[in-house]
Amino acid sequence: MSHQVPTNAAEHEVHRLLRAAMKAGGFDALVALSQDNVTYTAGFLVPSHATNRFRRTITVLAGERFATQIVVNVEEKQAVARSRFKDVRAYDQFDEEPADVLADALNEAGVGSGRIAIELDFMPARDFLRLRERLPNATFEECKDLYFNARMIKTDEEVAILRQVGVLTETVIRDGLAAIKVGMSEIDVARILVDRMIAGGSTNLKYRVGTGVNGSVTNCGTTDRKIAAGDIIRVEVLGDLDNYRSNVTRTAVAGKPAQRHREIWSKLVRAREICKTLLRPGMPVADVYRRYVTECRSEGIEPTLKFLGHGIGQTIHEEPYVTQTRDIIFQPNITFTMEPLYMVPGDSGYHTEDMYVITPQGFDYITGRISVNDELIEVG
Repeated sequence: MSHQVPTNAAEHEVHRLLRAAMKAGGFDALVALSQDNVTYTAGFLVPSHATNRFRRTITVLAGERFATQIVVNVEEKQAVARSRFKDVRAYDQFDEEPADVLADALNEAGVGSGRIAIELDFMPARDFLRLRERLPNATFEECKDLYFNARMIKTDEEVAILRQVGVLTETVIRDGLAAIKVGMSEIDVARILVDRMIAGGSTNLKYRVGTGVNGSVTNCGTTDRKIAAGDIIRVEVLGDLDNYRSNVTRTAVAGKPAQRHREIWSKLVRAREICKTLLRPGMPVADVYRRYVTECRSEGIEPTLKFLGHGIGQTIHEEPYVTQTRDIIFQPNITFTMEPLYMVPGDSGYHTEDMYVITPQGFDYITGRISVNDELIEVG
């Protein structure tokens, strides 16, 4: 069953951007199957897409105007109500093959023998074999970079959502740190963070609370370890709102920091602040990373991570990675994080992370103005 869009209906900005990228790449159609790329294209997350691997959710853009979304029939009504696609095609998972529905759609669009950009790094092999059988004259090519590059430049609408979830996350971390007392467990702190994020409308979140030696593990687990006086405390929250993510980290100390703690922290912050002076359109992300490494090493610190930050949007880690292996140039509306991080194995960890957006004039803070981490935050 399908619900067709009038041919003169105005396309959403995201569809126009993707269609332009499709044409620039010389493709006749663009097909997404992954949760993040389908959600980006359709503007909402089909619930079972995130939980049921036996169901398929697919978006198709082809030619000048063809656009459709394919969903399992139990999700049809919600897709009709919420999707950017007005042509929604549903299939019965017990009686139909979604690859057949996809093949029929591509034939209808007149591109069944065309050059099709599709998520080969995500598509189940059985579906691909079926699609290739149905469309033997089509050419199927990877579209990972096409989607990454398109998603890297955010619309104003996307930036606004990222600001909203970023501000919520930073506020929750600030208030959570203020509630910390010596003797509380990492789990106690996590409960505060989770409760306040959910109250703010973010339900699909992740978090890390690492104290003392536990904080010296890069992606530490949250345990029942009790906070002791003098502990370095790392708190990271990865929130979500309307399918967009936040990534904010703060480092605190229970009481007063020791001199060695202050020295390490000041070196990391100095390197970060120097890198901020480079954030502007036209700047290669690799140059920002190289400057960060140079400044850290000049202070006797070897960065723990091989990147300074990463893009953020539908997923926590997107392009551009701020690292020497990327040839990406900063452009307006690129959203990303910077997260100077230094681990002292078996002792403690130092990590601050904020979200930024490149503007025509330079950059702007998405987070970093509510809970400033220029110095170690004293708590407890």
